Amino acid sequence: MTVTKTHTLVLINNPDGQERRDFDEIAAKIEKIAPNIDTHIVPHDAQVTECGLSDEIWSRPTFNVAFRWPQHFRPKRGILYAGRPINKFVQAQKYANAGVPVPPTLAYQFGRPLRRAFWGDHVVMKPTRIDQTSHGNNVFLMRTERVADLAHRIYPPGHPARTEPVLIQSFIDTGEVPVSYRVLLLFGEPLYCMIFRQHHPRVSLDATDMELLKTRVASNAGEDYVHKLVDDPEVLAFARRAAAAMPAIPLQGVDVIREAGTGRLFVLENNSGGNTWHFSSKFSIGSRKILTREQRIEQFGAFDIAAKVLAERTLAEAR
Repeated sequence: MTVTKTHTLVLINNPDGQERRDFDEIAAKIEKIAPNIDTHIVPHDAQVTECGLSDEIWSRPTFNVAFRWPQHFRPKRGILYAGRPINKFVQAQKYANAGVPVPPTLAYQFGRPLRRAFWGDHVVMKPTRIDQTSHGNNVFLMRTERVADLAHRIYPPGHPARTEPVLIQSFIDTGEVPVSYRVLLLFGEPLYCMIFRQHHPRVSLDATDMELLKTRVASNAGEDYVHKLVDDPEVLAFARRAAAAMPAIPLQGVDVIREAGTGRLFVLENNSGGNTWHFSSKFSIGSRKILTREQRIEQFGAFDIAAKVLAERTLAEAR
């Protein structure tokens, strides 16, 4: 029996961010659970008039989703949910406003001393330029009272990191071995959860300034770390709370850490630009040699979850 199409879902594909076949598989699942939704996949770099979508398709209530902000495609109707980078300081404020614990974070003014009473004994300094922090590079640990003296050394005038604000953040100690979690969520529903752990411990926190600066703080720094899938209900629930602080971003790669001793969870950032669909993104080709596309999908049934949430949001919000 033919089912009348009542709603349109448009998935906008960027081949750098995800393979087309992922959307094809999800669309097929949507067809089974919500056959009244007419799903179409279009390229992000095409004009809407070039995509072959008929007037009939646009005549229905429509819901549009892009994990990365589309280059040219703009839908004729309906809301567009699209990923886009959000300034880390704006993120920190949004989390604080939503009551989601985030380490104190500030754009550092070079030469400015910091109050230990507010920041704690140690802080982390890192660039906000994405190309300067890939794989945990250029992230430094230092004593709070030494920041004003050391910041100029690690980021001297002319350093690429200084073309954008440099971030200072209270150091949350995850233990002798740096550990963090990445939860990938689509409209607030976790698709997979991964843990990153350095193979070797960081130096003691009472080490010299130079030893602290040389230690690896980020759990994914360099190549000397392990990552694996993990099902941690507390981390998953916390990541849902964090994702809810930025509901306009459909795909969120939320980075979470757990403080050693207290067990308290903190969110570090929301990777909101759409580069986190690591089932098939070009960015994660190397890491898929360790954790395959299929393993990531199978952990929670990611594509079934994606189909369900996209169908529900389409029926609820299509205009």
